[in-house]
Amino acid sequence: MNVWESFRSALEGIWANKMRSGLTMLGIVIGITSVIAVTALGEGGQKAIVSEMEKFGQNSFNVFVDFDSKEEHAPDDLTVEDADVLSKISPNIEHIVPMNQTTAMLKGPKKEERVNLYATTADFPKVQPTVKVSRGRFFSAADDKELRAVVVLEEELAAKLFGRMNPLGQRVRMGSTSLVVIGTFKEDKFRFDMEQSYSAYVPIRFDQSRYEEPWVSYLIGKATDKESVNAAMQQSIQYLSRKHQKEGHYRAVSMQQQVSQFNQVTGTLTMVFSVIAGISLVVGGVGVMNIMLVSVTERTREIGIRKALGARRRDILVQFLIESVIVCLIGGLIGVLLGLGTAALISYFAKLPPLMSWHSVFIAFAFSSAIGIFFGLYPANKAAKLDPIDALRYE
Repeated sequence: MNVWESFRSALEGIWANKMRSGLTMLGIVIGITSVIAVTALGEGGQKAIVSEMEKFGQNSFNVFVDFDSKEEHAPDDLTVEDADVLSKISPNIEHIVPMNQTTAMLKGPKKEERVNLYATTADFPKVQPTVKVSRGRFFSAADDKELRAVVVLEEELAAKLFGRMNPLGQRVRMGSTSLVVIGTFKEDKFRFDMEQSYSAYVPIRFDQSRYEEPWVSYLIGKATDKESVNAAMQQSIQYLSRKHQKEGHYRAVSMQQQVSQFNQVTGTLTMVFSVIAGISLVVGGVGVMNIMLVSVTERTREIGIRKALGARRRDILVQFLIESVIVCLIGGLIGVLLGLGTAALISYFAKLPPLMSWHSVFIAFAFSSAIGIFFGLYPANKAAKLDPIDALRYE
């Protein structure tokens, strides 16, 4: 019997027992569906989130106080002057700005809203390209130096506080302080941030004047290019350690490092979930072996007749092995289609772009074939070893 005849015979056997074959495939279908869905969503979500993170600039970095440091922390660990000096002395730093982040209640004529209040310098838009002024202007170096009480509002926040009024030149209240709105901005926010919050920016020297002890949370820097990021971070740490005489007190992290760490975590999680989902493939393989053993028992007389007519042991082995592989491959094909459909459905509602991972599809089919061969080998071998005389006597 040649391979084509074995293939045709296997299909006839599967078709003759449609219900049994369908139930046999079910374990394979569920396993492949799970693996494909998890892989597609994992890789698609990973690439989408990395793309969002890279909007903030691949050559950007943050410098902050290492709170694990044994050095005592003080309000002047970071200062506005530190950023001014670093931007001048380091050839690898294009811009670097100080940042404070707090929450505050801003009250306008129409409404009062709690916002994320950021205090920084006039160079901030040069460091953070996701913030784009839409009306008016960002505050200037003169505004910062002269401690002017001005604020730049996010567009949606301005609409909440002022309704249809033009916010430029209007005032908002922040506690007992009155701020003049000089501009509005649009911001490309992190798309997967579930928290609905608004932002506002004020000059950092004005913000510091409201406190007894001025402080800076961290520095945001932009290197001249991606290759200069590590050198820029190292120079920043060296300068701060030397100036404040606190060795090992400062840390720096780049956007490239954050993306790399995120890729490692999501890659590990995707692999773990894929392995867990793949366990059902093994269960499905056991089901295939069980059904193939039943098939061998049912077709014992048929095997005896084939051997009596000249079929070799290899022919019987190949016939049952092909039948096992076909069952698994059909289950694998259905599983791939269902997996991609499931991933597309989940991504639609979760607003995550699914990724067609061709290597995972290839692995799924290869794994299906391997399961068919591995779990079909024992029943096929059992069928091939049957004595033709005993097989013909079998009732």
